[in-house]
Amino acid sequence: ELTSHTATETCNREDNRRVFWDYISLGTTITEIRAPVTYRYYVRLRDEWQIDVEGKSCIVHAPVVRAFLPPAIHTDKLEKHVKAGWLRFNAQEQLDKLERGMTPRLKIYATDETHLAAVREACRLSVAEFIKDWLLREKQWDEDRFSSIRVIFEGEPESAADTGPTITIYENDSGGE
Repeated sequence: ELTSHTATETCNREDNRRVFWDYISLGTTITEIRAPVTYRYYVRLRDEWQIDVEGKSCIVHAPVVRAFLPPAIHTDKLEKHVKAGWLRFNAQEQLDKLERGMTPRLKIYATDETHLAAVREACRLSVAEFIKDWLLREKQWDEDRFSSIRVIFEGEPESAADTGPTITIYENDSGGE
């Protein structure tokens, strides 16, 4: 696991009912559920990794960032809201449908580019620290060998791969620990 991210997500649904060839509105039932959701991200260690060296930089081509599914919904903080139009008596039915659809919707959110972009830099730092620890164990990290690590994830947009940040992590960056 590389990182986790908690966000408050809102799912809503509207159900409008009309009669007499759509001339008379019976109103709209609006349902909404809000809850904190924790998304967790990882890379597979068994997938292909490529490590290149450019000067004193270690360039790591890491596997694609993946989301653990399903995301964790914090049901203890779940908020449900219903607003039913006149002559509408299906609020609970609509709320139940919305609740059943939350997990599939949140699975999609977990893997969309917006959520991945929000955690990508934290993932990049975790991988860089993992690689640094590995290089230290292999006695490959010292000031005349490597001074920085650049991590590029599989599937990143080309522009990110070309201009992705270089993470500089020095051996004595732990503050004397």
